[in-house]
Amino acid sequence: MGMDQLLSMQKQLMDKVPHGHVIKPEHQGLVVAACGVIEEAVEYLNAIGFKSWRPNPLSREEQLEELVDQFFFWMEEVILSGFTWEEVEAEYRRKHAVNLKRYEDAKKGDFGWDTRGKKGSL
Repeated sequence: MGMDQLLSMQKQLMDKVPHGHVIKPEHQGLVVAACGVIEEAVEYLNAIGFKSWRPNPLSREEQLEELVDQFFFWMEEVILSGFTWEEVEAEYRRKHAVNLKRYEDAKKGDFGWDTRGKKGSL
């Protein structure tokens, strides 16, 4: 299969997805902040020297700067989302308990909570 055929197949999928109206104006700030978190996460990974072909980490201070840059964008996401800190903290505590249970279940070989690949899941 040649590149032209692959591009044609991709175009067929793209024609089914509405473009141009994907990001609602009220979500633009959230999208920018989320992209900032992702970009800064990659910069942090580069700073710690995770690539085998470029394993030399940056200084501890530069690593911390990249980590804090992620935090800036994450806090921006929280603010723009409209959630209160109390809501974020309560959800963290709830999800923390869920994750602890999953960990304990997984140690026993029980992965029943993992629905990947089951009908109706993505």
